[in-house]
Amino acid sequence: MSISTRVAAVAAASVVAAGLAATPASADVHRGVAGCFAWSWGDGNTSVTVYWHNRCRTKHKITIKYSLSWTYKTYTATVGGNGKGHKKFQTASIVSIKDAGRA
Repeated sequence: MSISTRVAAVAAASVVAAGLAATPASADVHRGVAGCFAWSWGDGNTSVTVYWHNRCRTKHKITIKYSLSWTYKTYTATVGGNGKGHKKFQTASIVSIKDAGRA
């Protein structure tokens, strides 16, 4: 094998390796049901967005408990019947999602 062929092979291999390194890892998607709510969220690098759908005809409250490193916080939203919504959390981990009952 000539030197130019080896250089071309090494260059091609480095381009392929760089492409593999730049490919993001696939995020896990979490789905579930809590009372009237169907919900989902995916593992993100810097944020997590929770999506929900109130499958009941009446207005309900959804409660999302999340962790910010060493502390826990709660987000609550009132969602109309058959309503949908979402909330983006920066640098947070989702702990639990619950239907807090009729609003």
